[in-house]
Amino acid sequence: MSPLEVSFPFLFSLLVTGLILGLIYALIGVGVTLVVGIMGLSNFAHGEFYMIGAYTLYYVASLLGIPSILCVPFGILSGFLMGFAVEKLIIRDTYTKKLERPFEMAMLGTFTISIILPNMVKELFGPTIRSPPPFQPGSITILYFVTIALDRVIALFISASALLTLYIFIMKTQTGRCWRAVAQNRIGAIICGISIEKTCSLAYSTAGALAALAGALLSPVYGVYPHMGFAPLTISFVIVVIGGLGSIEGSLVGATIVGLVHSLIAGIVSPAYADVVMYLALLITLIFKPTGLFGGR
Repeated sequence: MSPLEVSFPFLFSLLVTGLILGLIYALIGVGVTLVVGIMGLSNFAHGEFYMIGAYTLYYVASLLGIPSILCVPFGILSGFLMGFAVEKLIIRDTYTKKLERPFEMAMLGTFTISIILPNMVKELFGPTIRSPPPFQPGSITILYFVTIALDRVIALFISASALLTLYIFIMKTQTGRCWRAVAQNRIGAIICGISIEKTCSLAYSTAGALAALAGALLSPVYGVYPHMGFAPLTISFVIVVIGGLGSIEGSLVGATIVGLVHSLIAGIVSPAYADVVMYLALLITLIFKPTGLFGGR
């Protein structure tokens, strides 16, 4: 479709879809931001948290025979528990023991998980793409000419509520202040009596829960399959780099940019070019603002 042939209702629907995708992508990006900002580490298993959330929602809904929307908390819990396990078994040594290259150890450890876990899932559940039922059948009409599926509207409100809750938690609670203290000055936080192990463990587990929530919300749209975590992983790093390492506000803005790019380019030009333009935006950011839109020196 030529950009000159795009009608206003169609363009408006693409913008709304892009904003919805942006909020869901923000869940993934904010999770990576927590790990990078608080712990100073990379997490190449972040896409597998996304996958676990989607698979949990699908199988809980199938086995218990309950609506998909009621299975979202199970997806969040699965991501939280997996994040806790990965942090305890692999990541904790990187900041509790004196290692020569802790960043590389975290990178290799999580990268190994990103290879092993999808193949285990493929062997256990098969390579078939499955799709849970939508959260709510039907659609709504906005401004008399834009129709949006109800499950995407539900995903929008859940994503926005989760991000708002996380922001309040970080800014208003004692644990949130501990997160900020560790991110700003780890030695100073230790001197003040903050438990680094508890703080980092909760942050890493929360990041896993956010990614799993994104996977659960998008599973009715994109389906569930073993290697579904690769694309969200790359998207999460693009979001973090565009927004700025360690900046939650930057992750929100970066996720919105990525969501709009994917929606507009896929709808107007072709889905094959959506990722190309996304990486082009990343390249432009690295050239003109290497620290990201909200990143510091």
